[in-house]
Amino acid sequence: MDQFVLVGDSITQQSFSQARGFSFGAALADAYQRRLDIVNRGLSGYNTTQALRALPLCMPEAEHSRVRLLLLFFGANDARIAGSPGGPDQSVPLDEFKRNLKAMVHHPAVRAHEGVKVILVTPPPIDERMCLKADQERFPSLGRILRRTAANTATYAQGVRDLGQELGLPVLDVWSAMVTRSGNTRDQPICTGSIDAGINEVLQSYLHDGLHFSGEGYKVLYGELMALVERTWPEEMPGRLAMRLPAWDDTQAWKESVNGSQQNKDGKYLASGVFEAVVNDVQKIE
Repeated sequence: MDQFVLVGDSITQQSFSQARGFSFGAALADAYQRRLDIVNRGLSGYNTTQALRALPLCMPEAEHSRVRLLLLFFGANDARIAGSPGGPDQSVPLDEFKRNLKAMVHHPAVRAHEGVKVILVTPPPIDERMCLKADQERFPSLGRILRRTAANTATYAQGVRDLGQELGLPVLDVWSAMVTRSGNTRDQPICTGSIDAGINEVLQSYLHDGLHFSGEGYKVLYGELMALVERTWPEEMPGRLAMRLPAWDDTQAWKESVNGSQQNKDGKYLASGVFEAVVNDVQKIE
């Protein structure tokens, strides 16, 4: 199977979890079943500096499989306030963050997959009240120190937009999608999710701890992704991709014989038509 690889941090890692209702990864795998394999390479806690080093181990070797679509979803950890307490410093300066993402896009492990379609994802907005509560529960001595701010995260979201424009790559702008659905705009004076702004119940419904997605948040991500694919590469929509193996009642595919097939370089037969499976003995198929 060709692959749709998801590389990101904990938001990606948790995207197959059933614990909070709707599962982004499971929904994507269901949509592309028998057409593309969905591969989750979410790495909880990673920033782009760490992810860049890990990327060769996240990407399958081109000799054995083909990555057709690649999602790069980082920034939530890079945008942590530099020097903030609670574990090692995850922050990465904005310019370095963009360089790291650019290096991922051009990495030999990615470019080995000819024609790979890369999608950049902005970090989502955060809710400072919810983040502070979650951080205080995890780090009781934290006090009222914010480890992440809505405004700083917004800056990193803009960095992803800028990089997408520079590289000519599509950007899944989940930050703007959630802010807009919350009834606000990208350029308002007080950033959505800030403690200085009023409580935004819609935004809070997308985040179970102020940072990570609830089921409703993953629904937004899924909807925005499918809309982007439809808009940018309509030929990659699930309904327009042939199944790698035929339906059980596709009589034409199952009646293919050696005479109607082509040999591949290994001398095995590749059945013609929509039946693409390589089989050792096509004659046994009736």
